[in-house]
Amino acid sequence: MSWDEIRDAIDAKDTGRVMNLVRKLDAAGRKEVADRLPGRLKELRDASKWGELERGFHEPLILAGAGTIGGAAAAAAWLCRREFDTWWLRSQGRELRRDLDVVTADRPVQWRADVGRRVAERIRVSDFTEQVLPRWHMAAGLTLSAGAEPPAADGFVVMWASGGADTKALADDPFLDALVPRLFEADGVGAALAFDRSTAQRVKERRTWADALTELAAAGRVPRGTLIDGCVRRFLRGGTPHELRWFAQLHELLEPTDDEVAARVRDYARLLPAAPSTIADLALRAVRRADELERVDEPLFEEAAGAVLFRPETKLIRAGLTWLDRTARKRGRVDAALRAVTAAFTCDSLDLRERAVKIAVRHAGKASAETGEQVRGAASGLPGPLRDTIAAAFGEVEAEAPLPVGSPPFTPREMPAPIASPAEMAAEFDALSRTEQPDWLAVERFLAALVAFAHEDAGAARDALRPVVAPMSWLIDPHIGLGVYEGDWPVSAVRSLFVPKAPTRLAAALASFVKGWARKGETVFDPAMDRFLALRGREIAASVGKVPVLLAAPTTASGHIDPAVLVERLERFEAAGAEPGRAELAQAMLRVPREIDAAAAARAGNLVSPAGRAMAAWLAAGPPADPDVRCEVLEKPAATVGDRTLRLPSRILSVVAMPGDSDVAHLCAFPEEGWRDFGQPSYRSTYAWWPGVTPSHREIAAAHLVPYQVRLTDENMSQGATMLALAEAGGPAGAATGTLLALTLANRHERHRADAVDALLTLSARGILPAAETGVAAGRLAAFDRIKFGRVVKALTAAADAGALSDVWTLIAAALPEVLPAPGERAPAGLPDLLALGTRAAETTGARGTVPALEAVAGRGGSSRLVKEAARLHRTLTAAT
Repeated sequence: MSWDEIRDAIDAKDTGRVMNLVRKLDAAGRKEVADRLPGRLKELRDASKWGELERGFHEPLILAGAGTIGGAAAAAAWLCRREFDTWWLRSQGRELRRDLDVVTADRPVQWRADVGRRVAERIRVSDFTEQVLPRWHMAAGLTLSAGAEPPAADGFVVMWASGGADTKALADDPFLDALVPRLFEADGVGAALAFDRSTAQRVKERRTWADALTELAAAGRVPRGTLIDGCVRRFLRGGTPHELRWFAQLHELLEPTDDEVAARVRDYARLLPAAPSTIADLALRAVRRADELERVDEPLFEEAAGAVLFRPETKLIRAGLTWLDRTARKRGRVDAALRAVTAAFTCDSLDLRERAVKIAVRHAGKASAETGEQVRGAASGLPGPLRDTIAAAFGEVEAEAPLPVGSPPFTPREMPAPIASPAEMAAEFDALSRTEQPDWLAVERFLAALVAFAHEDAGAARDALRPVVAPMSWLIDPHIGLGVYEGDWPVSAVRSLFVPKAPTRLAAALASFVKGWARKGETVFDPAMDRFLALRGREIAASVGKVPVLLAAPTTASGHIDPAVLVERLERFEAAGAEPGRAELAQAMLRVPREIDAAAAARAGNLVSPAGRAMAAWLAAGPPADPDVRCEVLEKPAATVGDRTLRLPSRILSVVAMPGDSDVAHLCAFPEEGWRDFGQPSYRSTYAWWPGVTPSHREIAAAHLVPYQVRLTDENMSQGATMLALAEAGGPAGAATGTLLALTLANRHERHRADAVDALLTLSARGILPAAETGVAAGRLAAFDRIKFGRVVKALTAAADAGALSDVWTLIAAALPEVLPAPGERAPAGLPDLLALGTRAAETTGARGTVPALEAVAGRGGSSRLVKEAARLHRTLTAAT
């Protein structure tokens, strides 16, 4: 029997015939087929239109390899080839397992077990479940056919748990006994089962894993202790709330008995300091339950209570305070309770600090002298009135020395070194092509290298890139359009290198930038910054191999270009007889720093090309004056700009007055003639690029950004990276920067809020934070219900924790008149927390004065937290210094 017969059966996609032929092979035939399979796979892949195997080839190739490849490692590598990971095999897993059993039936037991284990180890937890499901079935089938122990690999366990749960089926599952303990050890199980309950509710008659395991435990099929211990151990390992959600659900369903809780009380107590809040709440309830059974000794009580009171969640702190207050005398542990309660003296909530002080005073009479001394020492950091309360009960309290206030120093981001070789350039393109939203600086760095290497030796540049682009046949095929990748700068530039005559649509991009574009008789505007970037991207693609250097590539991470380097680049352009595109020249001008070296300006006077003379004039004139920028959060959806009335449902007016008809003026002026903002959110992948377009004029970029981002506070559109880039730029920071910062501080996504806090600290450290403008914008946005104010308060608390208390107070003071409600009005959610933060900032910085709206709220009376916090802040601001 020859290889030709098996090859023909593979080509015919005849799985059954391949299996029959493989089983009849002798040792020499198996070796020949095993040697020829990789080459045939490559031929079939290369012959396809998209560089992927056609449907129908996968099963014959998989089974041919399983039946002929000798070594276990080589067989496992074949079964797990990337070409076989495809979604359409997801429903063929059981059939594939059956057929694999047939073609490997004559293989030794040890070989099957070894291959099964190796395949299982190649299932990564991060793999897309549907694509690698066939791998799991192959590993499971080989393991069972060999009678081997189930693989312990995390990916194998996660895939087993991802298959749905049926109590009866699980009871008979041959993997159950071995893999149930691994559910609590394998990484990825919690994430895989996080939505187990909601999935079961959607799928009729489907049981959840938690329900099934609980029923198996009740039937004695799975030991209860294994499940409860597994949950507690998994909690102790740590993880996110998402990762631990399913284990918490299982723990609740198991309903541990009093004895089961008491036996594990020390483990529950160990969870209290750092576990996610939901797990800490579960643990605290368990510890208190054990305490009611008198199974918690005094040292464990003190450890547990102190851990709870050091946590940030007010709900847990309040529960901890109630626990220790009610049991201090009842259990005869007043000293332990007092030592623990001092942990709450440092919590952010003044309300909880007051409560902790009241509890300490209530039990002062039973305190030992040593414990009283500890309470006095812990009280040194309390506000003056609370220190006085402690002093009256325990003795004199000395106030601690104030901590220095100020933001951390600003350290500019380092500019990455230029790409040094074509090979490094190819590696960078490979990385960029796999990144959904690449950093603009990384893109410019790659393009600078591509332009330089393509001009120096286009053939060498193509050779370096060819292995990377080989799987992207569409990129280098002149007959296939780029489609959605047309606006991708690296992709379009690499295409120009391989297909020099590829259309760049440069004229259309230029017309769009200058005029907008027409539709049904009206002019429609995409954002001017986006149209400019589209034009520049097409210019760069058209220039590959024709110009010696990327003129506007930045030399600093903020986006600026060293003027001396810029002049040297223009000299190289003149030597090559080349001219930069209009957008490239405008971008280079906008990236000139605010301080221009006189020697570079003088040297530019020797340039003779049109672009050179234009740049020489730009440098000689010095940095352009900052344009007038106006940015307001409006109450009504309309505003007048000049002789135009703009309809603004977004209730944001943003204006940049930039006179002139140059490309720079056309780009920077906003809004454009004929522009209308209908208040719709604009989803753009280039927002983080805009500050780098005008790195010497951050207010221009901010003014362009605000109208498009005002309705995106719940979205994930690079807002944090955009704000960070704006903070690192140059030029004044005013109302536009402040409004964008307020919007980013209110973003739904924690990472964007964290970036906004970093941006605030950067601006603060540089002494240019528009704190008052940010406060006014945040207040008005909250008052008009345009943002979730609680998010802003959390972000400001983080900024205060980092040392920016003075600027945070300025921001809060500016926001209060906008957000404090008149009688009968509803206060924005989070306002009491803002007032509490204001009190902390005012105490630390020594701020004094009056805020009329604050005084009015404080004087209303009542027991609401809003009134109590307003009264506290008012007392602090009006206290004698």
